[in-house]
Amino acid sequence: MESTVSYIVIGVIMALVITVYNYKKKKVRYYLLSKQHYPKLDISVNIQKTQGKISAIIIKLSAIESIEIDDVKIELISKKREFNYYSLQNILDSNNLPIKLSKGDSTDFTVAFDTFKSLLMDGEHPFSTYRFMVLSNTGQAYKSHEMGFNKRWVIYRPDTGNYN
Repeated sequence: MESTVSYIVIGVIMALVITVYNYKKKKVRYYLLSKQHYPKLDISVNIQKTQGKISAIIIKLSAIESIEIDDVKIELISKKREFNYYSLQNILDSNNLPIKLSKGDSTDFTVAFDTFKSLLMDGEHPFSTYRFMVLSNTGQAYKSHEMGFNKRWVIYRPDTGNYN
C-alpha cells in the first residue's frame, strides 16, 4: 500500500515538473543587444526569442526631441572596414516610414529573423559585422553598436579589443 502511494506521489510530481517546464519553454523572451543614447534619439536593438530560438529583431526608437525618421537601414562592415548600406523598409513588419516622433514618443520596428537572415545570406557583399542605422530627414545617422553572427547564425556583440 505504501509503495502504491509513493508511486502516485512521484507520478504527480513528475507531471507537475513537465508542465512547468513546457510553460516556461513556450514563453516569449526579449533580450537587449544594443542601446545607444544620442542628443535627439535613443536607439535600442532587442531580439525576441520563442522556444529558445531567435524569431524577430526589434529596433526601438525613443525621441528625446522632436524628430522625423526617413529610413531604417543596415550597415554591413567588411573585415577591411568597407561599408555597404541596405534599406530595411521592404522587410519591416510595419512599413510606415517616414514617421514623425514628438518629444517623449517611441516606436518599434520589427524584422522577422528568417527574412533578415536570408537578406544577409543572399547579399553580394561579404561582411564580418553589421549595425542598424536610422536616418532622419536632416540626413543625421543614428547607429547601433556593431553586431555579428557566429557560425550558427546566433547574434553577438564582437569584442572591440580596446581596453583602458
